[in-house]
Amino acid sequence: MKLENIINSNYPILITGETGTGKTFMAKDIHRKSKRMIFKQLNVAGLNDALVESELFGHEKGAFSGAICCKKGFFESVENGTLFLDEIGELSLTTQAKLLTVLDEGLFYRVGSTSAKKFSGRFIYATHKNLELEVANGRFREDLFYRLRYFEFKQQPLRLKTNILGVILTASQEKGLKHGYQLIFSSEVFSIFENYKWPGNLRELAQTLDYLYCLNKKMITIDDLPYWLRNENCKTNSSNDYYEALESFEYNYLKKCMIRNSGAINKTAIEIGLSKVTLISKLKKYDIDRRLYKNKPKEEKVYGL
Repeated sequence: MKLENIINSNYPILITGETGTGKTFMAKDIHRKSKRMIFKQLNVAGLNDALVESELFGHEKGAFSGAICCKKGFFESVENGTLFLDEIGELSLTTQAKLLTVLDEGLFYRVGSTSAKKFSGRFIYATHKNLELEVANGRFREDLFYRLRYFEFKQQPLRLKTNILGVILTASQEKGLKHGYQLIFSSEVFSIFENYKWPGNLRELAQTLDYLYCLNKKMITIDDLPYWLRNENCKTNSSNDYYEALESFEYNYLKKCMIRNSGAINKTAIEIGLSKVTLISKLKKYDIDRRLYKNKPKEEKVYGL
């Protein structure tokens, strides 16, 4: 399903991806392209249950200590606009149950009220967590997960983009329009940019470019880079190499098991010792289509094992 086809729908959208990959930017872009007027955003990470409930549902005067007046919550004040809930994976199980009721019934109650109000907006959610894994570990409700994941879009980390230098140049050019001049990078700087793992993704890239523009010089050499980029270890990050090797092994191992079990999810999950939800999540992560392994000859070899 293409994003353009659902921008003006009422269906919820889930945006996943590592920290700094542009999930908030995507949510705002979806809203901007829609016909909706109001955009409300709430990052639920770090908020306790009472505060999240008050912010979302609103409350009546006297509903609790300190409630000196009535307050509209985001469910009410967003009207028919977009409500963006960031870091949805951080919600407690208690609040998840209350959110599920709103999704199922389209109704909510202010804290301290018995009068139901209708939610008329559109939900967009974002998380850096693997919600399938959270479900498997009992930290996220399975029924809520399937209600959130009506349409899911995953933001790719910067290190996995095939045209990473093109992304960097485009971002630099956009920054240059604001500063009135464009940066010129030496070939050595390009090499470092291409080999660096960018753990902070697009957010780290933006901050790095801000730093370079603050130098007020057009030609950028290695000596101008922040110390973490000048460090030779950035070219061969051993920690990331370890995780890349681990992912390579896991990919090949899963592929071997799928071949041996002819693509059967339940049988493979039992053999590996994973829940069905977790196995499906991993197959999705590595883009392994189980249908390709149905009735495959078991003697087929998978290299690397």
